Amino acid sequence: MRVPPPNWQDCHVAEPTWTVVVPVKRLPAAKSRLRGALPGVPHEELALALAADTVRAVLACPAVAEVLVVTDDARAAAELAAAGARIVPDAPDGGLNGAFRRGAAAAGRHG
Repeated sequence: MRVPPPNWQDCHVAEPTWTVVVPVKRLPAAKSRLRGALPGVPHEELALALAADTVRAVLACPAVAEVLVVTDDARAAAELAAAGARIVPDAPDGGLNGAFRRGAAAAGRHG
């Protein structure tokens, strides 16, 4: 790990920031291994809560400039946009790699 020189802030170099891509499946299909893990909690609610917690945690990091959520689920898009993410439309059943490609392309176009 590189250690910055003493007083590196005085060098007038901006600290790097990150754009984080978070792929989110359609809620009925998301986090399928957790289905039934919490009795009494609807599966879609659990999947949405996990995605929202992820977005909020990432946005709390000072090094993160933006969170891009790639999803084709309208409910997830609305909730995660309200949490502060920028939504990138996903292709239905486009897969994880496709979602990351769309997110990376959107990040490249935006900044």
